[in-house]
Amino acid sequence: MAGHTGGALGTPASARLGEGKNSRTMTERVISLGAVPARESYARLGETGYAERAFAECRRYEALLRGAIGPEPPGARLRIRRSAPGLGSYLELVVEYDDENVIARAYAIRCDREAPTSWE
Repeated sequence: MAGHTGGALGTPASARLGEGKNSRTMTERVISLGAVPARESYARLGETGYAERAFAECRRYEALLRGAIGPEPPGARLRIRRSAPGLGSYLELVVEYDDENVIARAYAIRCDREAPTSWE
């Protein structure tokens, strides 16, 4: 796993908001951003202290992205995700967003395309 994996426009998931007549369905998508900027080294799965180092790297990358792109608008969220156990259970930063929200979708695309490539 390198820093930025260049995820295609998100993995779809459906979520239901509200209840009753006024409920609406939103489509939530996820874009993987990697664990660190693309040109940086990263903690390797299986290394001693991997979980602590990887979590710290993801938190630092999250802060770097917020500084470069800005805070998440309503409908978008940066978060650290643990991969499926079959993939080795590594940590990565993702941006989740409501695909029906134009501003949230634009933010997610900016995170994917304009992410800093180094810590500097």
